[in-house]
Amino acid sequence: MPKPHDAQVGTRQWFRVQAKQGNIAEVFIYDEIGRGFFGGGVAAEDLVKEIKALKLGSDDELKVRINSPGGQFFEGITIHNFLRTLKAKVNVRIDGVAASAASVVAMAGDRVEMPQNAMMFIHNPWMFAAGDAKIMRKAADDLDQMAQSSIVTYLRKTGEKLARGKLVEMLDAETWLSAEDSVKFGLADVVDEPVRAAALAQFDFSKYGFPVPKAIAAAKNAHAEEMTRRREKLEALKEVTS
Repeated sequence: MPKPHDAQVGTRQWFRVQAKQGNIAEVFIYDEIGRGFFGGGVAAEDLVKEIKALKLGSDDELKVRINSPGGQFFEGITIHNFLRTLKAKVNVRIDGVAASAASVVAMAGDRVEMPQNAMMFIHNPWMFAAGDAKIMRKAADDLDQMAQSSIVTYLRKTGEKLARGKLVEMLDAETWLSAEDSVKFGLADVVDEPVRAAALAQFDFSKYGFPVPKAIAAAKNAHAEEMTRRREKLEALKEVTS
């Protein structure tokens, strides 16, 4: 799981809830999910409270937009389970990346859209543990139970498109999925037009210990090159006007 930004607990808002326009409200999850391991970030409970305040009914729609490297496993499960209880229709759009716990949140969507160059990353839950052999054995047992929880969550979305054995293999292998593969396996429903490279380039997955696919590495390079071009244009403009 990713390490949090440096901040005091409860000070970093990793989501934004936008009030209804007509009968449509939006939630943006564009950062690491939940409280960090060493401080920073607010709990999923805060997101739940804000969505509850919208008082969404069966005629309403909640759009959940995701670009996140993941975060706390149980925070992701909490958000997923809460979204599943809403009377409103829940439409998820993965604007860039839904990795780790963020992919669990995405599974709550009645409909999940992914731009052609968006990606999903799934893996088994991780945990930090310290102690004697008994504590380590218990930690392993706990992780197995958490893995079963995530398996149930993914399979509820995929239905018959993805066999349990295949899903377990993918989780064990720490698998990156393109939009097309996500739809093929039932983890998403629709492939949409590509997004700007900046959405994919936002997070440095290497610092989380995740394998980095070529698409994200290429997006980061393209974004860096675009930023360089913009700086060069700005400098040239300054020289002309000075």
